[in-house]
Amino acid sequence: MTNWSVFKFGGNSLKDIDSLKKAIELVSDFGKDPLLIVVSAMAKTTNSLEAYLEAKINGDEILAKSILDEVINFHFQLSESMGLLDQTLKLGLEGEWNRIQGVPSDFAYDKRYDAIVSAGEIVSSIILHAAIQTKHPQSSWLDSRRVIYTNNNHRRAEIDLLTTEHNIQNDLKNERGIWITQGFIGYSIENQDYTTLGREGSDYSAAIFAYALNAEELTIWKDVPGLMSGDPKVFENVRLLEEVPYEEAIELAFFGASVIHPKTVQPLKSRNIILHVRSFLNNESKATKIGNFKKLKPVVPCLIKKSNQVMLSIRTKDLSFLSEGQLSEIYNIFSDIGLIVNLAQHGAASATFSVSNDHIILPLVLLKLQEYKVEIENNLVLYTVRYSDEVSRNWLYMKGKPKMEQRSLNIDRVLLSE
Repeated sequence: MTNWSVFKFGGNSLKDIDSLKKAIELVSDFGKDPLLIVVSAMAKTTNSLEAYLEAKINGDEILAKSILDEVINFHFQLSESMGLLDQTLKLGLEGEWNRIQGVPSDFAYDKRYDAIVSAGEIVSSIILHAAIQTKHPQSSWLDSRRVIYTNNNHRRAEIDLLTTEHNIQNDLKNERGIWITQGFIGYSIENQDYTTLGREGSDYSAAIFAYALNAEELTIWKDVPGLMSGDPKVFENVRLLEEVPYEEAIELAFFGASVIHPKTVQPLKSRNIILHVRSFLNNESKATKIGNFKKLKPVVPCLIKKSNQVMLSIRTKDLSFLSEGQLSEIYNIFSDIGLIVNLAQHGAASATFSVSNDHIILPLVLLKLQEYKVEIENNLVLYTVRYSDEVSRNWLYMKGKPKMEQRSLNIDRVLLSE
């Protein structure tokens, strides 16, 4: 097998003409042959397509048309401004827009969601492919739905890793040059329809491609210098994490570090593939390397803010003891519907959970919890400090009175009002 490299470009890296030109420059300057490029939907396209679907469900055809027209015009205008809008590209874009407008209204919500929202990655990859062909005319386009096979669990599909690896190797193992494909989306053989891997799943897709190709490295290009000790938009005096062990990266991602998706690291770790997190805007700056390192470099407090949290306090309706069986039932409900618990505390008569306020998943969970008494508190934020010290701990507890808190040897977690 050839020595592949994999690039991942997020939506903010493909949001306008300057970004597209920068992406072409990075491919030319840093890309190694053979190179696979995995892309997200451009800018806020995923949000817009979600809004389009909501309008369709609510029967507001005027709003739905307005939202979709804006999305279509954005992609056409961007393509035209780049001088890319030839007949081939135009037909490709129109085909995808026509496809999602024909998605049956009687599909279940999750199936309909995947059929519609997946268009964002497809059109993004079509446009980037056309842009890269201006400098690299032999570059090729790959439909990831031909190779990323999943179960039929829409909106959070699980990848059939063995079949997917076989598919990717069969398509690419003897190829060279530059290839462009999509993250976030896959295909269910069982139902023969499109699936998605969950929000921010494009990084995970890139890791799966790297795993299947046994790539030398995966580079995720971001609008930040790399993996920082905190979001510089939120926290002061943060530092670049130059070397991060695989296990540490998994922990930070789980706690809410938004630079990488929590699932991204494990496939890379299993084949010792280095993950670079590099600045899209300043590619000469130092980058973060995630790999088989012994410890974090530098070892500093890592601060994470996870907003839009909801606190669920769950107890039996007769206020009797909350048994292990009932706790198991509650966790099974969360798991079946796809609600991720960010922080939990269990008492004799109640259990309290901090979860993200997903406007689709949370109502389904509450419906399943009707046998229990559930109290809800919204507009909360969860702070996590890993490798906390006295200074960071004092700072954290000055933020306000905790709704929930959890402390261990070097981790402090506090749920507060936003």
